Amino acid sequence: MIESCLIDLKNKIYGYFQKKFEKIYNNSLILQKIDDIIFLFIGITLFASTFMPSESIGAFAIAVVLLTFVKLFVKPNAKVAMTSWDAAIAVYFIICFISTINSTLVPQSIHGFLKTVIYIFYYFCAVNYFQTNQNKIKYIFLLVGSLCCVEGVIAIYQNFAGVEQISTWQDSRYVNPEDIIARAYGTLKPYNPNLLGGYLVAGMAYVAGIVAMFLVNKNWKRLIFAIAALLVCSLAVFVTGSRGAYLGLGAIFAVMILLVTFIINIDFSQAEKLKSIWHKVVASIIGLFVLVLIAVPKITKRILSIFILRGDSSTSFRMNVYHSSWQMFCDNWLLGIGAGNQTFREIYGLYMLTGFDALSTYSVPLEIAVESGIFGLIAFFAFLGLFLFDSYKFLKSVNNTNSLADKIVVCCAILTIAGVMTHGLFDTIYFRPQVQFLFWTMIAMASSVLVKKEIKDTCEE
Repeated sequence: MIESCLIDLKNKIYGYFQKKFEKIYNNSLILQKIDDIIFLFIGITLFASTFMPSESIGAFAIAVVLLTFVKLFVKPNAKVAMTSWDAAIAVYFIICFISTINSTLVPQSIHGFLKTVIYIFYYFCAVNYFQTNQNKIKYIFLLVGSLCCVEGVIAIYQNFAGVEQISTWQDSRYVNPEDIIARAYGTLKPYNPNLLGGYLVAGMAYVAGIVAMFLVNKNWKRLIFAIAALLVCSLAVFVTGSRGAYLGLGAIFAVMILLVTFIINIDFSQAEKLKSIWHKVVASIIGLFVLVLIAVPKITKRILSIFILRGDSSTSFRMNVYHSSWQMFCDNWLLGIGAGNQTFREIYGLYMLTGFDALSTYSVPLEIAVESGIFGLIAFFAFLGLFLFDSYKFLKSVNNTNSLADKIVVCCAILTIAGVMTHGLFDTIYFRPQVQFLFWTMIAMASSVLVKKEIKDTCEE
């Protein structure tokens, strides 16, 4: 953790007010249950993401933020802490603010920046909550895993029922009519198969975490249902037809294989039977993916369309947007154009090729660079890098120091980053609240585990 005068000052201020409000806190059942209320609104935020519009989802997240501020001022011993990656995301936040006030379209940019405020504040509040309520982490995993499974079932049903396409989402010029995927979009709003694909990719780590938890606890009956849910969600990603989500799903399983192999070699280095079983599981996973590709030519052709490049109208469209967006970045590389798709669309009109209008750059790194400049991009990836580095150090420690359950949470956060950021290379679904809140909640839970480890090490010293 980072020790600073500012953090100490904030905690002293909170402590001062906590003493002032001590009598009110002791006589108020609501204030004494404020952690439970915060947990309730975190759950509602995640639940609402499956069917409510963005504004409503954001309102529940704002409730989490406001309740956390109340908690810090009234609950005895409530404090804040900051890690190195927290500092990096705070720097990113400051850079976004500077880009916003220096934008040529300040009103539109402020509208976009307010979304960033909600996401970042929600993250810090979720971290603060889980630091003292780690026993609730498993319930968040179960909630999100259940929601993803339900969305997966709906998506598979939509695919077999042949839902009416809301937009021309697939270039059918080089595909036989019978090989066109009826792209499922679930219940997320606005209806969009790429959004559903991004949501399932962001939620896949939660489902994988449930599988790992049941496996570690040797709860075989529930493990079977968890594995079934993982298979359902994986198949649902395929029926969305989102090629970026395909790549994200591939990244998740590839990184998952690496992480499990790493942990087995660290914590179970002498368990030769376990290693043998894991090798068979890896072979089964690879075989299952190959079987899907052979048995379902629709999916195979959809994946192969990635490599057609200019031959596919969707890919060609994105390449034109990338070109124009890169020009925008080159002209605004220092501070960016400001936050939000309203700002982007206004300025993009000066750069776009005729007939290729867009609401975003269709690439998360490029979007961050365009909106907040080179320093915003560096700060954001510093956040990811610092978090992953500390996660690696944590996973490298032997099992008698850190419980396997804690390592599962950290591994799931790494899987979330791998999946969401891989998908984000070719789509900006990441900026949707449905994906953002899954992403930040997972990082917050893992951060609380890593902070607990740092506190423990400091105490032992």
